[in-house]
Amino acid sequence: MRGRWPWARRRGGHDMTCREAVGLVTAYLDDVLTPREKERLERHLAECPHCREHLRQIETTIRVMGQVRDDDLDPAVREDLIDLFRRWRDDGVD
Repeated sequence: MRGRWPWARRRGGHDMTCREAVGLVTAYLDDVLTPREKERLERHLAECPHCREHLRQIETTIRVMGQVRDDDLDPAVREDLIDLFRRWRDDGVD
C-alpha cells in the first residue's frame, strides 16, 4: 500500500480500491454507472464494510440536505465545506 489510508488498498482481491469505490458512489446513487462499473462497485460493497458505511452516510446526507435551503447555510460555513472537499479531492493519496 502506497498511501497511509486503509481505504486506499484493494480488498478481497477485487479490482477496485476503496478510493475508487468512494469516487463512484454519487454516480451509483444517480444510476448513471455503466453495467460493468455498477457490478464492480456492488462486488466491492459486498465485501467492504467501510465503503458500505460511506454509501449509507451519503444516502443520509442526500436525504437530510434535501430539506436544507440555500439560505439555511451560512456563507462562511459553505466556504469551509467547499475548502474541505477540495482538500480531500486534491489529497492525491492512492
